Amino acid sequence: MKKLYILSCVGAVLLGACASNPSSNNPVQVAKAPTPIHSESVSKRLNACIVRSNQSADALLVDSQIIAVTRNNPHAKTLFSSPDKLTDEQAKALTNYLAEANTCRPIALEGVNPEMTAVYQDFFKRIDALYADLIARKITIGVANQERQLLIQDAHLKRVAIQTKGK
Repeated sequence: MKKLYILSCVGAVLLGACASNPSSNNPVQVAKAPTPIHSESVSKRLNACIVRSNQSADALLVDSQIIAVTRNNPHAKTLFSSPDKLTDEQAKALTNYLAEANTCRPIALEGVNPEMTAVYQDFFKRIDALYADLIARKITIGVANQERQLLIQDAHLKRVAIQTKGK
């Protein structure tokens, strides 16, 4: 019985050592994190622009009734499943919000390489078309939120691919 206990302890120690020793041929562990695409000063200005554009009365209405703009939005579940189309008031608020938010786009493009600029430009074109369809009442609020999330995810994956390829 004592030998079985000692053998179990030795086995546990060996398994623990193997589990904590990273394999050098594991590509997930070897891959480095993507490098930032903006300088620190550009990142700060971009963040300040985004924060500023998200604080207007129109932005607050958009975030609570139309598009889940902010993280941990308490209205997100409702917005993603909403069968409603925009009211006149919501369409006006979204138009005003987009005009303010789009002023951040030139900052987002500062200092990025041509391949990354193409990703951003494609995203802007596709998201603008989505918002135009929403404002024109061709799609519902729920569909707009779902499609917006897919566009963001697609652009993010393309961005990460470019960043990791450049290393």
